[in-house]
Amino acid sequence: MKNIDKEEILKTSKWIRFLFMLGYAFAINFVISISIGLAFIQFLFFLFTSKPNTAIANFNSHLIEFVNDTLAFLLFSTEEKPFPFKKEDEEIASNNEIIDAEIEEAEHPEPNDNGEANT
Repeated sequence: MKNIDKEEILKTSKWIRFLFMLGYAFAINFVISISIGLAFIQFLFFLFTSKPNTAIANFNSHLIEFVNDTLAFLLFSTEEKPFPFKKEDEEIASNNEIIDAEIEEAEHPEPNDNGEANT
């Protein structure tokens, strides 16, 4: 049998991760319960209007992302903590798209009414 390294067991980073895992385990349990209720409400909208409620569908997409990120964290697929600690990759990407569009616009100015390029 191997010797147990007490220093490895007592690392605070591991115990902090364990506390986060406990918190996220309770949070995911709550989110799943809410999701079941929202699924029933969404079915009622579908039953009476023949289409799902868009506001609930948008909220559900956030719940799905949270559950996915949380399971990945709990199952050690990633070290990145889910919401609210998650870095918003989409926000960073959208900012880059805006900058790229401004650069393209500056490189290719649109002509004015006289057919000349605006400067």
